Amino acid sequence: MKILFHRNYIFYKTKEALFAILIGIISGLAASFLDFLVQFVHKIAFNLNLVYVQLLVLAVYVSFINYLDKGFATPGLILALKFLRENVVVPIIVWTAKFFGVVLSLSILPIGREGPAMLLGTGLGQYLAELFKVPKGQLSYWGTIGASAFVGAFLKTPLGATFYVFENRFGKILNVDFIINALTASTVSYTIYIYLRGLHPIIPIHNHFDWNVLDIIPAIVLGIVTSFVALITLLIYEFFKYLAKLVEEPYRPISVLPLLLLLFTIAYHHSSIELLNLSVNYKPIEQISTHLFPINILIGTILLEILFLAVLLSFGYPGGIILPLIFIGASLGNIIAHIDPDKLGLFVLSGAAAMLCAAMNVPITSVVMISEMSHQTLVIPEIVAVLTAYFLASSVKLLKNK
Repeated sequence: MKILFHRNYIFYKTKEALFAILIGIISGLAASFLDFLVQFVHKIAFNLNLVYVQLLVLAVYVSFINYLDKGFATPGLILALKFLRENVVVPIIVWTAKFFGVVLSLSILPIGREGPAMLLGTGLGQYLAELFKVPKGQLSYWGTIGASAFVGAFLKTPLGATFYVFENRFGKILNVDFIINALTASTVSYTIYIYLRGLHPIIPIHNHFDWNVLDIIPAIVLGIVTSFVALITLLIYEFFKYLAKLVEEPYRPISVLPLLLLLFTIAYHHSSIELLNLSVNYKPIEQISTHLFPINILIGTILLEILFLAVLLSFGYPGGIILPLIFIGASLGNIIAHIDPDKLGLFVLSGAAAMLCAAMNVPITSVVMISEMSHQTLVIPEIVAVLTAYFLASSVKLLKNK
């Protein structure tokens, strides 16, 4: 009897693993195609000087889709959680609209990738589950696996994506089996993605650095500073959310277009940091990670990115928050690095991890993601900064799942 039970168990787990691998393959291919389109549209818009035309097209497109489906304006993370919690399949029209909306927004605006990736991955996982006639009660589970796989590829962080899903309570069934299946799908998806799109760190650290006990002090300072900046970011975000509520939902993207054009013009013509490339090729993060910038330029760019983030999220433009938060944290680390320029990489990584944790309350994800994105091993100052930020900002969360 025990042998029969063991055989059935192994057979069931093998089927699960193979299905997770299939989700990983499809997610990796979809994420690669999406990345290709983002970079392709970005090149056309900037090479042909069509950036302002694209902004107008984006605003009209998002307003039109919001008119057809009010849920489209909801951030991808929250919308995906809603579908998973209700065990409802993402409508194909919503999935398609989000896909093309992401191409238009990520190719031109400094917004994050993971929000839309969550929704797109959730949909793919659910569609495959329906295709293979998986019991309806498991749609949420496999949708969650799909979300982890898509984010793992699109942000080049398979383990970080798995923990991000886990720490956000993303889905209904979160246990050891989930982590194994999610990590399997994410790893496969990531492998396909880097094969097709290249293996390049999002946070490149070119110089080798060592740390000592004294470096814990600036790490704690970074934890404190990022907590304060996370609170300021939340307040600005809530202010723009209040303003957005004064406008009917379908007209919100159009109504904020003048302000968006102003922010875009400042970033396009007056910033020495290539902020508009954030979601395309991560260029601004590379700049911050490899060169010291004057403090006034860093502060101005941080404020500009916070405004971009608050406006775009509040008024229904598709995008996420992880890359903007990483950029803001890395910039704060660049400021601290003025006390010891030789340790720029150390402070950039610590600041990026601390800011991500302070704004999202995901300490494990923050350490793992930054390590994977930089191809650097875990360092104590990074962990100290994260824990400090988590302790001081545990009541702050930019995107709340209500």
